[in-house]
Amino acid sequence: MANSFKQMIKSGLIKRTDSGMFISPNDIHVKPDFNRRDDDDRTRRADDELFNFLLAGGTVPPLETVARDDGGVWIVEGHRRYRCYLRCRDAGKPVERIQIIPFVGNDVERIARIMTSNNQLSLTPIEQAAVVRDLAAFNLTAAEIAKLVHKSTPTVEKLLTLSTADHDVQQAVKSGEVSVGVALERMKEHGEKAGAVIEQDKAAAAAAGRKKVTKAFIAPEISIKKARRLVELLALADISDEGVIALKGLALAEVLEIIDEQKKIAADRSRAAA
Repeated sequence: MANSFKQMIKSGLIKRTDSGMFISPNDIHVKPDFNRRDDDDRTRRADDELFNFLLAGGTVPPLETVARDDGGVWIVEGHRRYRCYLRCRDAGKPVERIQIIPFVGNDVERIARIMTSNNQLSLTPIEQAAVVRDLAAFNLTAAEIAKLVHKSTPTVEKLLTLSTADHDVQQAVKSGEVSVGVALERMKEHGEKAGAVIEQDKAAAAAAGRKKVTKAFIAPEISIKKARRLVELLALADISDEGVIALKGLALAEVLEIIDEQKKIAADRSRAAA
């Protein structure tokens, strides 16, 4: 017979009080490869902060769990909190029981929950890409995934593309040296050579004193503010029946300045592509 919260409460495995449901840390289990968070410096620093918070008596929301057929519960949401509770126990703090609540949803919704939690360290783009790839394995469309993870369909499509990137491209995004937009642009333009092109982008950015390669760096564009100003100035111009636009004075000088900036951007882009 499948395990259930009702059975665990009846057997005493879960203690139910006015405050909620509580279970021993030993009866909480982590499903292999379920949580897509990377064990990197960023995560470890956040874990240290959470550990110190709990050690000092701080309180956090209950873990969201589902019944485990072999006994106890699986964590759906709250992996970092669970790890830090165990660290508190190892440090001598009496952590005999941890508060839990049942997760309501199917197996697909459990995976989506990794991205929709408001109580956790936000997932990096690479971690998000791994989650949407897992959801795509259920033959869900990008629009269906978007609804589950509370993202736009174009964002999910970008994450799905990123999930198929070569390792060197993903590592460049993971390190924070390259934006997702740049990675996707280079993949679209250069395919399997995207990683090599990104290395050149990183070198060029470093030479320019920049720590991160962005789309504005590899493909600069005139600002929206200046484009809007150009339209405003042209709206003030005299236009003849033949379509000749006439400007003079400061208005003409400002228009020419914007045009010169755009010419420089186009020239720089042509040299970079050569």
